[in-house]
Amino acid sequence: MFEELALAWRALWERRGRTIGTMVGIAIAFAALALAVSVGNAFRVSTQSFFTRSFGTNEVYIIGQSFTDADVATISAYIAPYATAVVPVASAPITVELPGGSTAAATLYGAPAQNITSLVPPTMLYSGTDAVAGGLALAGYFIAFDPTTGQQRLYVGTPIVVTYRGRTYTLVTAGIISAGTPGPLDTMTSVVVDINEFRSITGITTYRTIVVVLRNPNYATEIQNLLKAVFPSAEVFAPSSIAETVNQFFTGLELFLGLVSGVSTVITALWLYDTMTISAIQRTREFGILRAIGFRRSQITAMMIYEAAIIALIGIAAGTALLAPLSLIKINFFALAGAQQSSTANAVAGGFRGFGGPTGFGSVSLTPQPAVALMAAAVVFAANILGALVPAIRAGRINLVEALRYE
Repeated sequence: MFEELALAWRALWERRGRTIGTMVGIAIAFAALALAVSVGNAFRVSTQSFFTRSFGTNEVYIIGQSFTDADVATISAYIAPYATAVVPVASAPITVELPGGSTAAATLYGAPAQNITSLVPPTMLYSGTDAVAGGLALAGYFIAFDPTTGQQRLYVGTPIVVTYRGRTYTLVTAGIISAGTPGPLDTMTSVVVDINEFRSITGITTYRTIVVVLRNPNYATEIQNLLKAVFPSAEVFAPSSIAETVNQFFTGLELFLGLVSGVSTVITALWLYDTMTISAIQRTREFGILRAIGFRRSQITAMMIYEAAIIALIGIAAGTALLAPLSLIKINFFALAGAQQSSTANAVAGGFRGFGGPTGFGSVSLTPQPAVALMAAAVVFAANILGALVPAIRAGRINLVEALRYE
């Protein structure tokens, strides 16, 4: 084996110009394949994480009509064995008076105080608590912070003065909601209060949205179909089904990118086939001499395969070096541009009717995961070994007498 490896290395060095060219091609093919699959996989994982973090895979939303307490009781009765909470959410447009005399349009949300955690979990809070009983309120990110300058203008414990239909009410800030956390509320320009406080301000006794929190996300489709039958005129959807659709899209994208970049791998395999075929023809007399001094056919074949393996391994190593600088690159998608929320992100990523859009899915790194890099390396290596296999077998089968006579 070591003798064949030594001869293979010497043969490659003797025709190093062609060898280096092949290595460069393999390096590019490997880098392209690893990068393409990594990008598709990174977008898929990041999107799944976004939906899980922002909406929760164990929730079902009902929107599109005015719901009453009787509707909430009906839903609770139908799905009691499957749900941990049924949270009604009321909403109304308001104006918030800000420090310095400015005002901002906002949405006032009301929900039962004991269920606020289902709508705004602690992980969504920038500061403060989610206690909203007794005149306390949660302020949206762009209520507490100036969307233009980013300067904070409301703090925990400071009053929030809201105006609804010409009447002014004063609340106290209990907490501030973080940016980029859509959920079932417009968390950027919202003021969230207890449902009793909401009714005392607005006089509205109906709800715009009902959030069903399931015990098990596997019930989502079943509960979604049941609620559609109970409320045929309402829009019922589960974020988990959207996440699944998005996941299928990015899985298909990942496969497509892999197939497209895989073309370069096929090209390098054909390139190596051509290189090894030419090499076998040029070295016919050399193979004859090796056979004459005792080399077996299998050793000639092995020597050619070792040459292909060395080329492939060095090419993959060079491709890995090409990928290293990509660890410094990250792609932001559906993200905030400066301090202002992107309307495109809002429309695409969270444009549910009556729902607040997210400020961004996040960012993905172009650094290939180890598993993806190993898979790409295995595919490239195997393809190039297969490309060299036919010329290697032919080299081992060269007739000894004809090989010695070859000029």
